[in-house]
Amino acid sequence: MMDIVFASVILGMIILTIMNININMTQENWKGMVELNTQTEAIQLARIMEFDFYKIGYRVPPAAHPSFIVADSEHVKFKTNLGDMAGAIDIVEYGLGGPVLDSKNPRDLMLFRIENVTKVYINYSVTGFRVSYFDSNDVKISTPIFGAALNRIRSLRIMLKLESPEPFDTTYGGGYQYASAIYSKLIYPRNLTFN
Repeated sequence: MMDIVFASVILGMIILTIMNININMTQENWKGMVELNTQTEAIQLARIMEFDFYKIGYRVPPAAHPSFIVADSEHVKFKTNLGDMAGAIDIVEYGLGGPVLDSKNPRDLMLFRIENVTKVYINYSVTGFRVSYFDSNDVKISTPIFGAALNRIRSLRIMLKLESPEPFDTTYGGGYQYASAIYSKLIYPRNLTFN
């Protein structure tokens, strides 16, 4: 009789151990998927922004300078030519909007992109967007930048922080955490050297 009780206890411990391993593997798999998705979104958004920011001042005639219209830490608006039509000036604008209402992450904000009059909200789980501006000596220019000082801008650093809209379960660590990815790049648009 003791052998049956002892075997039942051991069997129960083995089953609990297997269940615990299965739960941990599932949580780590979910965490890995959330982190991969967040990093993929950061790369996609970075490609979109780099395409636009490298073209600042492209095919903008000297009479239409400065290439920047707004240069602030969380808002940038500039002139470029995104199409093939010579002489056409496109206005591109980036900035942070309000919170994303359908996200479970309370820090999730809408990043907007405006091309001429078309406004697009980019819901890529952006929780931070900052732009820093530098002159020809790589000295940081304090923001906001107005008037003739806009012509001094030769490069800009973009910093994006993305967090997952869904938390992964970290109840053992004291609550919910979100997977995050940070993108930062110093961009030297070629056409700003001729402003």
